[in-house]
Amino acid sequence: MKKYAFAALTIACCTAFSSIGYAASGFADINNIPWATTYINSVADKGLMVGDYNKAGKKVFRGKDNMTYTEAAQLIYTIVKSTGFSDDITETGIQKYTMEMNSEGVPAWGQKAVAFCREKGIITSYNLTKFTTNGKSNNITREDMAVFFGKALAVVYPVSSGTSLSFSDTASISAEAKPYVELLNVNGIVSGDNNNKFNPSANITRAEVAVLASKTYDLMKKGIPTNSESGYTQTTGVVASIAETNGTWLLRILTANGTEGFVLDNSTPVYINSTNNVGPKGIGLGDTVQVSHYNAEIAKVTITKDAVVDANIVNRQDYGKTITDKGEFISAGNYSIKILDKSNREVSYVIATDAKITLDGKTATMRQLSDMSRKKSTAYVVLEISSTTNEATKVEVTEKEASVKNEGKITALNRKKISILSGSKTYTYDFADDVTYKLNGNNVSSQADFMEKYDDLDDDGKYITAKLTFNKDDEVTKVDGTASNYKDEKKDYKGTISSFNGNTIKISGTSKKFDIASNAKYDITVGATDIDDNDLFGGMDGDEALEALLDANAEVYVELTVKNSEVTKISGYVSRAEGTLTSMTVSNASRLRGSFWLDMKGIGDVEFKFDSDTRISIDGTTYDEENIESLKKSINKNEVEDVTVKFDADGVAESVKD
Repeated sequence: MKKYAFAALTIACCTAFSSIGYAASGFADINNIPWATTYINSVADKGLMVGDYNKAGKKVFRGKDNMTYTEAAQLIYTIVKSTGFSDDITETGIQKYTMEMNSEGVPAWGQKAVAFCREKGIITSYNLTKFTTNGKSNNITREDMAVFFGKALAVVYPVSSGTSLSFSDTASISAEAKPYVELLNVNGIVSGDNNNKFNPSANITRAEVAVLASKTYDLMKKGIPTNSESGYTQTTGVVASIAETNGTWLLRILTANGTEGFVLDNSTPVYINSTNNVGPKGIGLGDTVQVSHYNAEIAKVTITKDAVVDANIVNRQDYGKTITDKGEFISAGNYSIKILDKSNREVSYVIATDAKITLDGKTATMRQLSDMSRKKSTAYVVLEISSTTNEATKVEVTEKEASVKNEGKITALNRKKISILSGSKTYTYDFADDVTYKLNGNNVSSQADFMEKYDDLDDDGKYITAKLTFNKDDEVTKVDGTASNYKDEKKDYKGTISSFNGNTIKISGTSKKFDIASNAKYDITVGATDIDDNDLFGGMDGDEALEALLDANAEVYVELTVKNSEVTKISGYVSRAEGTLTSMTVSNASRLRGSFWLDMKGIGDVEFKFDSDTRISIDGTTYDEENIESLKKSINKNEVEDVTVKFDADGVAESVKD
């Protein structure tokens, strides 16, 4: 959609009935979509959707353009308000979601509508992650549009299991969406295409939305809000575990956004097909359920798919089958583990709360495995996975013997340290005061001479393998090197920037200073954004922005692309930053996910994400899912100075500490 058309749509949606200048009749581009003409004129007459003027001065609707997530939220808000279907959101209500919306890049013009949808349970925090990518608005899918409209109608109209759907591609519709697609379908709002397909993952056009909006408007005009659950969030997933203790039930479900937990009691209504209240005891492993809740308050649970019909085996822990996966250990958090499997894929698994975890044959905790991540331990993992919940119920970790630590390819060399690659691991050692060097069996007179030979080979794409000798303090006293007689196809230049002035750059691990080409490209991840962020760096060129980061005492890890002895591209990420924590959001407390904003010297507030693998320690207190909300309240009330954040290559925080 052109910018002018986008602006016209935005203004019209925000002002609803005041858009007199954009009357419905006379759209020049709707004759080729006759099936939607009546509905387009209807939504235009009501001020729900409008068009603009093309270059020829003709009034157009642009029915074939796709609709974005933010535009969808704005349209729903306009329909609900114009029909009187629900009360409006207050300014306080908007402020409750402002930080979250800013974090996900929701544009200012749509924030009231999005906040309204969040408040009414139409949109979830997970939905918000789909709204934009790198500042660009994303087009909404047919499935998500149906869920949004269905949840808006659910304020009044009952939602059932979704089992009556008969599209030829019903199996492609997610479990969460089916009840809402069914609600729209039974009320004549959505139907299949000529092949009876719903096409859930396809984008939806403005013409298709006009049909949806017109019919929804008419249905809402008939309804009187009576649903006491208005404002509740609906979370759908497959039951991973259900356990009862003294009348209190702990329910854990596997959702599209991970595992979430809910606490029920014997009085919590649990419905099958929206009518039969079976109570929490009717929930079984593998059931698909929808939980209507406001934070920790549970309104009801609806079983939308009863996986086990035999009452004698409901809730038994042997439901489903177990599969095994194996691989190299990569990392672990409080609730998950990542491995490199036999197909060389990085795979993550959620760990069941009652999982049996062992390390070298002894009972262990996820915290111990998480510590292994930070120590970069080498280990082999065997997992038993429930095919029902996709959770790991058994985790066996065996640490492997390290590779030979004193022989390998030299990957970095300076006056104080040497790094070698042995197997898949890199080892870094300090030099002793007195070191002797050999290359290809010949003595090398000095360290400077050896470093010069190393740099010459390095420039030619070759390398040196070395055998190191140590003293009692594990310092290197002898380097016996052998130069390769062929080029290393995998050679690259990686390290932390030690000096940079826009014309030259030097990185850790090498004494060489590289010239930078005048047209060099810069691709640096800075927390949740990058070095091209105009709002953050004010339109600076790449070299200026990088200098600003270094002036702010940031550590930047980079990979250099070198052609004809000049650096043509500098890519990498901020690995360490200092500053003041100014604000914080928590998008999922149970899974420990959210954002911080760090005020870096001379730059401003930089957003960065945290997750369950992030170690957070402020004022001597370590924070996890149990107390993260208290930290959010504290930071949003009083800034925290002198904070150091370490990041991974994706810009996600590894540690936050003052």
